[in-house]
Amino acid sequence: MTRIKNAMATLLLLGYAAATWGYPWDQDMVDQPSAKPQESEAPAEPPGSVPVTGGETVPAPTTLTGMSDAKDAAAAIPNPVPATPESIARGQYFFEINCLVCHGATGLGDGPVGQKFVEKAPVDLNDAYTQDQADGQIFFTLTRGRELMPFYRDALSPDERWDVINYIRHEFGNHE
Repeated sequence: MTRIKNAMATLLLLGYAAATWGYPWDQDMVDQPSAKPQESEAPAEPPGSVPVTGGETVPAPTTLTGMSDAKDAAAAIPNPVPATPESIARGQYFFEINCLVCHGATGLGDGPVGQKFVEKAPVDLNDAYTQDQADGQIFFTLTRGRELMPFYRDALSPDERWDVINYIRHEFGNHE
């Protein structure tokens, strides 16, 4: 009987010790090294990140009159990207991703999303209204958007926007 009492006392003592001292791995989360907020320097800017200085040089008007005046002034901005076959191919790629859903494959404004517009259809890219605009004006529209058209300054780099303009001129322009 004493043996049983000793065994019970030993088990009870071990159970108590385990419950109060814990197992050695119970402290793993507490003892691990951890980085506190703002302890380390920010990493270098990775490629393709958004710059915190510089940015767009085209002004951002806040009124309809200001938008119209700024678009007229943008006519003086020359297209710095030559309309090479490579530029036109890149422009087609970006057009198909960003513009085709509203303007359609033929540029008539009959894309799947453009057909859903009730009040005003997307601009016909074949129309004289678009083709008579200077490249800088189309660049302004791509950069700042107009009425229902969203802006693409965050989705397309300036060179990519110029490529889209070269594609629009090549694909939808009058080739007379």
